[in-house]
Amino acid sequence: MKKRVYYLFILVLFTNCETTKDDTTITDFGRVFVSSDTQSKIGIFNFSDLSNKTIVEYVTTSDAAEGIYYDKNRDIVYQADREHNRINAYSRLSTNEAGSGILPSAISTSDFSNPRGLTSDNNIAIVAQDASEDNGQQNGLFMYDISATEITLRNQFTVNFPLWDIQLVGNTLYAVEDESDSLAIFNNFFGNTEGAITPDFKIKLDGVVRVHGLFYNLENDLMIITDVGDVASGIEDGQLIVIEDFNLKTSVALQQVEKAIPNGEMIFIKGTNTLLQNPVDVIYHNAANRIIVAERSTNNGMFLSFEYPVQTDDTNEFNSSPLFSINYNGISNLYIDQ
Repeated sequence: MKKRVYYLFILVLFTNCETTKDDTTITDFGRVFVSSDTQSKIGIFNFSDLSNKTIVEYVTTSDAAEGIYYDKNRDIVYQADREHNRINAYSRLSTNEAGSGILPSAISTSDFSNPRGLTSDNNIAIVAQDASEDNGQQNGLFMYDISATEITLRNQFTVNFPLWDIQLVGNTLYAVEDESDSLAIFNNFFGNTEGAITPDFKIKLDGVVRVHGLFYNLENDLMIITDVGDVASGIEDGQLIVIEDFNLKTSVALQQVEKAIPNGEMIFIKGTNTLLQNPVDVIYHNAANRIIVAERSTNNGMFLSFEYPVQTDDTNEFNSSPLFSINYNGISNLYIDQ
């Protein structure tokens, strides 16, 4: 039976959203792009007018997607398509008229399977492949030359640890080591030749169970990590980890035998008020000083926004309620346009 795909343009006002605190002090929260692994959609949360928060949704041809990136200079969205194991480009996104829907303007070849994170910088994109039966239990990184009309494989690399989220900042690639408490850092990523590569170092995070999402803010030297905890246990033990002065703390940790940032040097957002069970991705809005999370398990998916925590001498743990929350089925990845 042929699969029918209907292309829609959906505009929804957030009139039913529950906010636990006044968020009106933010003058321009901007746009957040969202992937889903259960819906054939790209969602765009628009907070530029806080009295009229909206979401625009475009229906796509993929039933499941993970990593997402928006090139605002060229008005192109790139998305890791889990159903077809490729990157899709959607050009001139903002010019699509109501009801027109979107089709890819470019697609890559199916070089990877089980994609997770996607990161981009100018004319290249990198996809993280997590090991699975379909790819021979091989973890890898796939680098592409990208444009609005063409996506071409440039290099592919293998790594000896499971991957999830990745982020490229200049020439440095940050990667989470899935099923662990560690981050991997490749300092001169573009200097690698094709084949097996190893990170320059790994950093352990005390008090963390299983890292998934990451976001690094260069301006503030701020790293934020999501910890999905022990998902199989059924315990609501997801948490966010905020690491200020990340490079300094990393340098100190590398001098120690354990190569770990201690619990007391990090800030944790955790507890029943947070709604965090399985937070799979995170971003940080610098101007608004907000942390935005893709929570995959609670209500089958939620978009959550948290006030940035300020550590005191008394505690580095915050059982914070979200400032803003809305259900979004299958939410899997975030990108912020700021």
